[in-house]
Amino acid sequence: MKKTLHKIHNFLFGRVYYAVIVGEAGSGNRYDITSQIHPTQASAEAHRHRIEATRAFIYIETVKFRSRKNYLGEG
Repeated sequence: MKKTLHKIHNFLFGRVYYAVIVGEAGSGNRYDITSQIHPTQASAEAHRHRIEATRAFIYIETVKFRSRKNYLGEG
């Protein structure tokens, strides 16, 4: 029963995903979303910490979004 309700909820409201927005160092006002979509905020934050260790990007923020599309291929 719970699984059915979860599927209905995902269909109506979409699945929750997280993405990290970064700025390229030295590029002025250019902002991009990194190439990964994360299923949890913890996963997105871990990715953020890896990005902060480089000089190529400046971390901006982690955003939460919903989509009816299943980006991660999970049930």
